[in-house]
Amino acid sequence: MTTPDRVFARDQLEELSHAPVSQVFGPRYAIQDDRARQTRPPKPPLLLIDEVTGLEGTPGTLGASGTPCRGSIRTRTFVRPDRSFVDHTARMYPGLTIESTQSLLVLLSWLGADLDNDAQRVFRLLGYEATFHGAGAPVAGETSVADVRILDHARQDQSLIVFFEADCRVADELRLTIRNAQAGYFSYQELAAAPGVRWTPSRSAPPPGRAAPTAVSPRSRAFGPTLVRAFADGRAAHCFGPDWPPSGSPRLPSGDMLLLGDVTEFAPSGGPWARGYLRAETLVQPDAWYFAAHFHHDPVMPGNLTLDGCLQAMSFHLAASGFTIGRDHWRFEAVPGQPFVVRFRGQVTPAANRVTYEVFASHLVTHPYPTLIADVLVTVDGLKALHAERLAVRLAPCGGTTGPVGTRRAGK
Repeated sequence: MTTPDRVFARDQLEELSHAPVSQVFGPRYAIQDDRARQTRPPKPPLLLIDEVTGLEGTPGTLGASGTPCRGSIRTRTFVRPDRSFVDHTARMYPGLTIESTQSLLVLLSWLGADLDNDAQRVFRLLGYEATFHGAGAPVAGETSVADVRILDHARQDQSLIVFFEADCRVADELRLTIRNAQAGYFSYQELAAAPGVRWTPSRSAPPPGRAAPTAVSPRSRAFGPTLVRAFADGRAAHCFGPDWPPSGSPRLPSGDMLLLGDVTEFAPSGGPWARGYLRAETLVQPDAWYFAAHFHHDPVMPGNLTLDGCLQAMSFHLAASGFTIGRDHWRFEAVPGQPFVVRFRGQVTPAANRVTYEVFASHLVTHPYPTLIADVLVTVDGLKALHAERLAVRLAPCGGTTGPVGTRRAGK
């Protein structure tokens, strides 16, 4: 059943994030209104979609035995410089760009994921393959249009697994594709017993290729919270040393979006592949801003926000290796055209103590743009919760800014 007239404005989506679902979807859903935990989009500031412009599917079919489930949803996100998901270069954070496909939650709820759930199971993302395209993450002034499609669903023991894919466009330009994506519904007992990611870098063969040498030798192999915050505030020289410019060089996000506490080890030739290793850690604050937003009565750190933490750790690796020197007004970005796979097998809740990001470099390319390709392993209190495979971060000029002497302008 196609329902092109089924549209929802921003205020309705905010209501859906915490109020009785039937107030938005209609009386059919009143049976679940008194349940504490349901499939909902996040609250602001993590509510990244501004309007639903179309839905396709048959309400109440999701999870029905023997019934194939199909459905799709189209949403729009208005990218403005005053929004919390935009960085100091007015660009959406890569992980939160992926998170803008959270319209899947609206679609799942509308299709009836909770009609028979009785609040015993909660939604969790399991993984996907993602590729940025073209200009990459949207910038302020653009409107990102996300199309999310549910392809199928299955039962695994008592858990419901959903298979989906998504595309994000700005105007007619493709900016992001998500393929082979899975999410599911699990009990808290199942989540607590999760075995974690089954990947061990020391037992994995290194990818073909090699790592380039660092641009300069780092003055330190560890950086405390004060130094990490100095880099995020734009004071690279205070963090890394006098070879780095005092201001103007690429930096990490600051404020609430800085997800690294301290860098406890940086080894340019370290790791099991001897191509570079970095470990960063952060303590979990039970009152962290994202727990209040994601989700109502089910606080958990968004997996795609954790992915932004992986990208920050890789960006720090590039900066500590000296590649931001002479590149004033450049930026860090996820590399367009480079597919990567993310697997989630754990969660960060208010009860967690410590999140650790480990960067295992496989390639470090210096020209035309310094680029780091790595696997990143995220552990939560010792549990391997996330594995990002062949994640790629590079330094790129902002606009047409000239880079260091001898480099070319972007696009030349």
